[in-house]
Amino acid sequence: MKIAILVGTRPEIIKMAPVIRECRKRRLHYFIIHSKQHYSEKLDGIFFSELDLPAPKYNLNVGSGGHANQTGRILIELEPILMSEKPDVLLVQGDTNTVVAGALAAHKLHIKVGHIEAGLRSFDQTMPEESNRIIADHISDYLFAVTDLQVGNLKKEGLPESKLFMVGNTIVDALLSHRVQAEINSQVLSELKLQKKGYYLLTSHRAANVDDPDALKEIIQLITRIPGKVCWPIHYRTQKVLKENKVDLPTNLAWTDPVGYSDFLNLLSNCRAVITDSGGVQEEACILGVPCVTIRDRTERPETVDVGANVLVHRNAEAMVAALNRPITSWTNPFGDGHSAERILDIVMGHHLRLAPQTQDTVCVAGLGYMGLPTSLLLANSGVKVTGFDLSEKKVNEINGGRSPFDEKGIQELLTTALKTENFRAQTTPIAADVFVVAVPTPHEKKKCDLSFVLSAVNRLLPVMKDGNLLIIESTIKPKTCEEIILPLLRSKHLKVEVAHCPERAIPGNTLHEIVHNDRIIGATSPEAAQRAANLYSTFTKGTIHRTNLVTAECVKLMENTFRDVNIALANEFSLIADKFGFNISAAITLANKHPRVDILQPGIGVGGHCIAIDPWFLTEDICGLNLIRTARELNDEMPKHTVARIQDKIGPSVKKIGILGVSYKPDVDDARETPVLEIAKILSKHYEVRCHDPLVKDWDFELFPIEKVDGWADVLIVLSGHKVYSSKKFDSPLLSFDQMINAVPCDS
Repeated sequence: MKIAILVGTRPEIIKMAPVIRECRKRRLHYFIIHSKQHYSEKLDGIFFSELDLPAPKYNLNVGSGGHANQTGRILIELEPILMSEKPDVLLVQGDTNTVVAGALAAHKLHIKVGHIEAGLRSFDQTMPEESNRIIADHISDYLFAVTDLQVGNLKKEGLPESKLFMVGNTIVDALLSHRVQAEINSQVLSELKLQKKGYYLLTSHRAANVDDPDALKEIIQLITRIPGKVCWPIHYRTQKVLKENKVDLPTNLAWTDPVGYSDFLNLLSNCRAVITDSGGVQEEACILGVPCVTIRDRTERPETVDVGANVLVHRNAEAMVAALNRPITSWTNPFGDGHSAERILDIVMGHHLRLAPQTQDTVCVAGLGYMGLPTSLLLANSGVKVTGFDLSEKKVNEINGGRSPFDEKGIQELLTTALKTENFRAQTTPIAADVFVVAVPTPHEKKKCDLSFVLSAVNRLLPVMKDGNLLIIESTIKPKTCEEIILPLLRSKHLKVEVAHCPERAIPGNTLHEIVHNDRIIGATSPEAAQRAANLYSTFTKGTIHRTNLVTAECVKLMENTFRDVNIALANEFSLIADKFGFNISAAITLANKHPRVDILQPGIGVGGHCIAIDPWFLTEDICGLNLIRTARELNDEMPKHTVARIQDKIGPSVKKIGILGVSYKPDVDDARETPVLEIAKILSKHYEVRCHDPLVKDWDFELFPIEKVDGWADVLIVLSGHKVYSSKKFDSPLLSFDQMINAVPCDS
C-alpha cells in the first residue's frame, strides 16, 4: 500500500507529524508532498527539522495568492504527481486551500482521500476555511473526526456512517511527544526576557483580524488593556500591515518574528493565558491546561468552550479583560489520548486489506476455547482462511456440526456464518499456514505459571511451520516467556519464525464485543512482525492497536489484572475493617465514592476467573523483595474463609442443610474457573450438608442439583453468584445474600 501525505502550512505539518512518524515506524510505503502555501522558512520549513521529519519528496512552491489562484495552482501542480505515483490514499489535514485542492485532485483521479480533522464546523460561511472543510468532507472516503460533536455534524450533512471514524486529534500526539523536548531545547523565554506565568501570549493571523487596518488597530487597543506583559509572534503579513499603516505598538508588548514549533510550544506552555484567533491554538491551550481567550465570535472548536478552557470575546476589550480575570477550574482534555495517528493508519490499512483479501495470510489457531474460537470465527468472517486446531475430537465434531461448545452471546451466529463461507474449519491436527495463533489456557501450579499447555501447542505446530511464518501467542504467559522459552525452542528447530504476543483481553458474557472493540497490545520480535500481526487483527478489530516489545506486552495484561486484584483486595479489607468496627460497608463505600477522585470497588467473596486470580502470581513469580501484590493476592485468596465465618455468624445453630445458589466466578456467566465458591463449598461441607445449584454452569467439582432439589430441602439458601434469575424468583427456604452477610448494621445507623 502506498500513502501520499499532503501538507501546506505550519499547523498541517505539526498535526501530520505523528502520522508521518507512525508511517516511518511501521515502515510503510509513503511520501510527502508540500504545497508550500506557507513559503517562509520560519512559517513552515523549520518544522520539518524540529519535528525530525523527512524532507518532502515534492515541493509545489505555490506561495501566497488569492484563494482561487492558490487553489488552482495546487491542483495543476498536484495532478501529474498523483497520476505518476498512483498512491492508494491521499491524507490531508485541516481546512486550508491545500486541503481542498488535494482532496479534489485525488477524488477526480479515483484515489481515496482521508480527511484528518473532519467535521469541524464554525457555521460561519464568511470564513474561507468553512467552505474548504465542507467540500473536503463531502468528497473524502475516510472522515477522521476528533470527537462525537464532529461525527454528529457529518451525520447531519448526510454522510454515511461507514466513512466516519472518531480518532481524536493528532495535535495531542504531537504535544505529548514534543513538550518535554521543547522545554529542554527552547531558549525563547530567556531571549525575550519572559518569566514563566509572568506574561500573556497573543497570536492573530486571520484575515478578518489582521488584513483590515481598522480591525488590526482594535487588536492593538486590546493589548493595551491586558494587565501585564504580552508576547506576540507577529506573522510577516501582519508586520507589513502594521508598517504600512504606521501603527505604534504598545509598551507592554514584547513582539518577535514567527517562531519555530519548540519555541512556540514553550511560550504557550508557560504563559498565564493565551489570546488568539487560531483554531489550532485553542486546541493546544486546552490540551496543555492553559486558559484561552478567543478574539472571534464563533469557533469550530466548541469543545474548548464547553469544558471551560476558552471564552469567545470577538474584539471586545471589556469582555476580554473579564475573560482573562475569570476564575479558572481544571478541565479534562476532550481531544484524545495521544494515539490518533495509530488509529488513522490502523483504519486505512485495515480497509486496504479488506479490499485485497487475496494477499491475506492464512491462519491456524491452536485452541478452540473461550478465546480461540471467537478469534477464529471473527477472522474467518473477515475473509481470512482459518483452520482451528483442538485436541478434543468431541469439540471439533461439535463445531464442524455447527454447534458452539459453550454459551456466549453471538458465537452461535458467528459460527453458522463462518461455516457457510467455508473460510473456517476445525480439526484435531494442525495444518500449514502463514500465521499460527496459540490460544490455549495457562493453568497455575502452586502459584506458578504452568506453561505446559502453551509449549504442547507450540510443539504440535512445529512440524507444519516453515521459515517466514509468524507465531502469535495469545495465551497469558509470565514475563520473558517469549524471549527465554519460545524463541530458543524455534531456533533449536532451525526455524526462522518471528514471534508476537497479543494477549486476549475479554471477559465471558461479553467476549465478542470486547475482542472487537477493546484496544489490542502487540509485542513482537521486530516492527515488521508487529505490523503483520496488526494487519491480521485489523481485519476485525475496531479498537486501537498498540505496538511494543515482547516483554512489555507480556507484562501489560498481567498488570491490568493485578491492578484490579489489588483494588478488590482493598475493598475486601475495608469490609473486614467494617466487620470489626460494626459499620455498614456498602453505605461507607457509597459515601467515600462521592469524592471526585475516589472509586472504591465493592467487596466480595474472593476473586475468580482465569485472569485476575492468576495473573498477579505470574507477574511476581520471579520477583523478590516486593510484597504489595502478593499480600493483596493472599488476602483475596483468604476471603472464602472470611465468607464462611460471616455465613456462620448469620445462621443459627439449628441449620444443618445449606443450599448454595450460583457457583460461577461472576454472575450471569457459565464459567466456574478459579471460582471462590468452590473453597466456600468445601469448607461448609465439613460442617453441613451442602447442595449446589447454578442455572448456567454445566459441570463442576460438586454435584449440581436442580433448583427444586435445593430450595425447600435447605434450611437456608445462600446466593454466592448473583445470577439475574435468582433476583426474580421466590424461594421456599430462607435466603441469605452477600449484602446481608457483610452489612451488620442498617444504612442509617
